Amino acid sequence: MCTLSYIPIDDNDFILTTNRDEDPGRVAINPQKHMHNGFELFYPKDSKAKGSWIISNCKDTTLCVLNGAFKKHKRKANYRQSRGLMLLDYFSYLNLDDFIENYPFEGIEAFTLIVVGSDTGFRLTELIWDEKELSVRELDPSAAHIWSSTTLYTEAMKLERERWFRDWLNSERELNPDSILKFHKTGGAGNMEYGLLMNRRNVVRTVSITQVLGGVKGHCMRYFDLLDEEACKNHLGV
Repeated sequence: MCTLSYIPIDDNDFILTTNRDEDPGRVAINPQKHMHNGFELFYPKDSKAKGSWIISNCKDTTLCVLNGAFKKHKRKANYRQSRGLMLLDYFSYLNLDDFIENYPFEGIEAFTLIVVGSDTGFRLTELIWDEKELSVRELDPSAAHIWSSTTLYTEAMKLERERWFRDWLNSERELNPDSILKFHKTGGAGNMEYGLLMNRRNVVRTVSITQVLGGVKGHCMRYFDLLDEEACKNHLGV
């Protein structure tokens, strides 16, 4: 939920990869299929809030949420519900436009939500909620993008991570799931504060990497638990 990259592969094919930076004591349940409002969804579940930071319907839509909006915010004592449950709510709406127009964002903590989908034509959309106003931006789905959570990374850190990303893109000969996964493990290697595989004195660290391969044949998910190497395996949704 704290680092996300989007890389187009071919027309309407893409790879979405996210590193979850979290308290290592906050357990996540490996991705499984769940039925929600008639939709078959595939996602890792946060055991505390019961939602998720990344959800795919295995057909034409994948969502990933990062904490924070444009700048670091001061947390309120209480919120209406978690951001992870909001992702489940998305699938109660007809499509992305219906969600944008009609979802009650009030009472949700600040977030950046990335939606990759083809329910209304292939789109890459960024929604940013700062607890007062929703900003929506349509991004170029034929270009590569990277996001870093505002709650964990300063603007200077974000810029350096962006530079690592662009340098890697320029030097990488073949973009595929494994090469992208390697970048998510080695980008900024040795920098424990804000390398892509970060660890801030084991209070917050990268605990897992989730990758979605999307295209005309559907979306599938790979999940890597970094705290339990024995459980580091692929979980596929088809």
